Amino acid sequence: MGRSSFALFNLFLIVGTVLVGMRMFLRANPDVSNVRGSRLLGPSIRGCYFAILDPFEALFVRWRVTPDAITMAQLAGSLVCAAAFAAGLVYTAGFLVLASGTLDILDGRLARRNGIASKAGAFFDSVVDRYCEFIVYIGMIIFFQSGWPVWAVIVALFGGNMVSYTRARAEGLGQSCEVGMLQRPERFVILGFGAIFSSILTHVAGGHHELLEIVVLFLAVFTNLTALQRFFHVRRALQRANGMSGHG
Repeated sequence: MGRSSFALFNLFLIVGTVLVGMRMFLRANPDVSNVRGSRLLGPSIRGCYFAILDPFEALFVRWRVTPDAITMAQLAGSLVCAAAFAAGLVYTAGFLVLASGTLDILDGRLARRNGIASKAGAFFDSVVDRYCEFIVYIGMIIFFQSGWPVWAVIVALFGGNMVSYTRARAEGLGQSCEVGMLQRPERFVILGFGAIFSSILTHVAGGHHELLEIVVLFLAVFTNLTALQRFFHVRRALQRANGMSGHG
C-alpha cells in the first residue's frame, strides 16, 4: 500500500469511526441535559466523548491514579507533542494534541469522581495547562521556522492565553465567564484534527501543510475574538452589577 493510499485509508477510518460512534451514542437517547456545550462542540458531541472516557475514569479509580499524576502526564505528552511538531511528524503531533486535551479533561473529572476536587488542584491544573499550550506552540514555531505562519502561531498563543486570563480575572471578580466560541477544548480539537488532516492531505495531494497553516490562522483570529467577546461580556456584567463603569 502506497503512502497516499494509506493516508486515504486513515482519513476514512477516522471520519467513519467518529460518525459511527456519534450515531450509536445518539441512538441510545442519552441524557445530556447536564452537559455544557458550545457553538462548535454541542452537548451531544461532548456527551459522546465523556461516555467514551467513562471506562478510563473507572480504570484510573481502580488503579488509584491521582489527578495530579494525570496533569503531569499531560505535561509530558505536550513535550513529546512539541518534539513531534519540531521534527516534522505532524500526523503524530495531531494525535498527541488530542491525547493531551483528553488528559486535561480527565484530571478534573477524576478529581470530581473521587470527591477530592480542590482549589489547590484547580490552580495546579490551570498553571500546567498554560505551560502545555506554550510548549506545543513552540514546537509549531520550530516546524514552520519562518514566514507568516510563525506569526500566526504567536498570535494564536497570545489569544489562547487571553481567553484563559479573561475567565480567570472575571472569576476573581465574582463573575462567570464561559462564553466564547474557541474555549480550550475547541482549540484542542481544531488543532489536533487540523494537524492530522493536514498530514493526510499533504501525503495525498502534495504541498507543505497548507491546511495546518490555515488552521493556525483560524486559531489566531478566533482565539482573540473569543477573548474580546469575553472582555465585553464581563465588562457589561460588572457594569450592570455596580451600576457604573470603573477602572482598575
